Amino acid sequence: MAQYLWQTSLTSSAWKDQVSGNIAALFDTGDANAGHFGGKVLHAWVAFGEYDFIAVVEMPDNESMAAYVLAMTAKGHYSAGKTTILLSGAETDRALNRAASLG
Repeated sequence: MAQYLWQTSLTSSAWKDQVSGNIAALFDTGDANAGHFGGKVLHAWVAFGEYDFIAVVEMPDNESMAAYVLAMTAKGHYSAGKTTILLSGAETDRALNRAASLG
């Protein structure tokens, strides 16, 4: 399965939920929804900086990850963000070998 770094900002309504003591929902909901698309949130953090929420997500493919991010954003708790495809050492090695084959 592919892994992705998802960096996103929380909306004011999401922060309101967190301040009200519902922080578990931020983490639990994300993982439950990832399961709907065949994936799993491997790690998640609240961060302070350009993005408020950072997660490493495992999904079967790019389309599943795109659907997950779109669905999570549509729920109104997340806004602007960035998704980065993560390559394992083995995947990087294979990509390097394929690149070298071009000569």
